[in-house]
Amino acid sequence: MVAGPVVVLAALALLFASATAGSAQFMDEGESSGAPPRPSHFVTRPDLTPPVVDVETPANGTAPGYVFLAPYGRGAQGGPLIVDDTGQPVWSQPVGDGVGQFGMDFKAQQYQGKPVLTWWQGRPHPGYGSGEYVITDQSYKQIATVRMGNNLQADLHELVITPRDTALVMAYNTVQLDRPVTEGVIQEIDIATGKVLFEWHSLDHVGLDESTVPVPEGKPHDYVHLNSIQETAEGDLLVSARHTNALYLVDRETGAVQWRLGGKRSDFQVAPEAAFAWQHDARWQPDGTVTLFDNASDRPGPVSRALALGVDQQARKVSLVKAFPHPKATTSVSQSSHQVLPGGNHFVGWGSQSNFTEFDAEGNVVMHGEFGDGMPSYRAFRLPWVGTPSEPPVAALQPGADGAPTVYASWNGATEVRGWRVLAGPAADQLRPVADVPRSGFETAAALPAPEAFAAVEALDAGGNVIGRSAPVQAPAAVPAFAG
Repeated sequence: MVAGPVVVLAALALLFASATAGSAQFMDEGESSGAPPRPSHFVTRPDLTPPVVDVETPANGTAPGYVFLAPYGRGAQGGPLIVDDTGQPVWSQPVGDGVGQFGMDFKAQQYQGKPVLTWWQGRPHPGYGSGEYVITDQSYKQIATVRMGNNLQADLHELVITPRDTALVMAYNTVQLDRPVTEGVIQEIDIATGKVLFEWHSLDHVGLDESTVPVPEGKPHDYVHLNSIQETAEGDLLVSARHTNALYLVDRETGAVQWRLGGKRSDFQVAPEAAFAWQHDARWQPDGTVTLFDNASDRPGPVSRALALGVDQQARKVSLVKAFPHPKATTSVSQSSHQVLPGGNHFVGWGSQSNFTEFDAEGNVVMHGEFGDGMPSYRAFRLPWVGTPSEPPVAALQPGADGAPTVYASWNGATEVRGWRVLAGPAADQLRPVADVPRSGFETAAALPAPEAFAAVEALDAGGNVIGRSAPVQAPAAVPAFAG
């Protein structure tokens, strides 16, 4: 029996609704600049259309490194994105459609003693995801995939590569008690073999009565909602749980909770000014403080802020060391990150608000960027990175207003390009240097001194050395004038 058009349309509508429902919690909450995302457009790479990043507070006193984002949603192309201090793309990698499939938790780490990129990609559910983590080398070649064992799928919130070349990853697992309950699961996985080395289940150690969210009708109770893991110097785990407003120190050997910081059963006396809620990204720092992102609420109202907390484990007291509130005094109702940089700056990704801020140690804003309301990035980082793509640069040739064509040059992911040498000539095998120009953003434009049939570009490093060459491109054919 062949379904009629009404049935088919209804089925497609249901399919679309199920694909988009999981991302609704991430995309449609919070406040941002109010401006919709604007896709980038490049002559050399029309396949890359990441959101334009507007740097509202120009970089002044920022730490070294690039800005790492993973925007998703509608309006522009989603996926891992590295930008420089002007907001110009350095590397863009499309992932999924930004709604039913997308990428998150994009950062640079170390694996087997070398710098790598890692990100999650997969399918969203309300508040979490089911997928896998990708690891690429400096040439952007995928060298590993991290999947969870024991019939679990990796959640989008966290992957930490340990010095042992293992991965700490989490999953959301629904079990049937007197009603369906979604617990948090943490695994340590040997990246090379995929073997599960450690597994921890929240229901074994964190009670349902610790949850601060009401039991929902008609769907599983996401009672704990883990969102970050950090291995301590002693080998234990510092874990953040959004839906209990608490941090947990988990004993690596027994799985037992050594203490709770915050929430209904806090083992610490938390100073009022240091109190937090719906938090993300808890990390011990070398100076003994604990940093995190205080979302402050699951609805607009209180000002979200990044916090540095003094944690006295002997006296069981927590004090506020420093707070970094949102520059526009708004609420990030979900997601977000807080990174302490070498030198003392703090880099904050505002999650459901599509922006990021770098503060100096005193709390002054030294950079602030935005990339469009409704297209957030779960986390944002400032990280060092050297990219050496295996693919060559790309050139394009277009007519100029004065009759001389313009050459466009780009090299997605190449961080060492400082200039371009333009080659031109009457044939693809008869090219000669005609100009050297400095690199200008992701795509550099240079007018040819005179019309030429073919052109190519060579990428130059800081010493003027050629580090890559494009294939030759031909000038577009002239359009005959209309003789009416």
